[in-house]
Amino acid sequence: MAMPARQTRLSQLGLAAILALVLGIAAFNPAPARPAPPAEPALRSLFDEAVRGELNDRDEALDDWAHHRWSQLDAFGALENARLSRLAADKGLAPQDLFMVVDHGLRAGWPGPDGKPLDVKTVPLKPRAMD
Repeated sequence: MAMPARQTRLSQLGLAAILALVLGIAAFNPAPARPAPPAEPALRSLFDEAVRGELNDRDEALDDWAHHRWSQLDAFGALENARLSRLAADKGLAPQDLFMVVDHGLRAGWPGPDGKPLDVKTVPLKPRAMD
């Protein structure tokens, strides 16, 4: 049995009103604000802790790939990623947040564990021969 035209129109108006109400509430309900970043001394302390193993990772990569500079950097990146991921988990941070702290420190010119600026260069890819 078909609905009378008046009921159909009221149903359509009711549906439109509910939709407008839902969209209106969504428009006035802003997303939660991100927490403020930590103060500079806290970032610096986290950076220092994050790069503490940098020199050991570079030495290990150099030992593993003594004759292939690109592979040294690749191996270093894998070691650094694993080390920073563990540190982030220990600190209750997302790994990308810790990497952003390291990036910030590199851009700010903060020194590494030996007091010198960290090496932030890469070399052109020169694929090694695969047997």
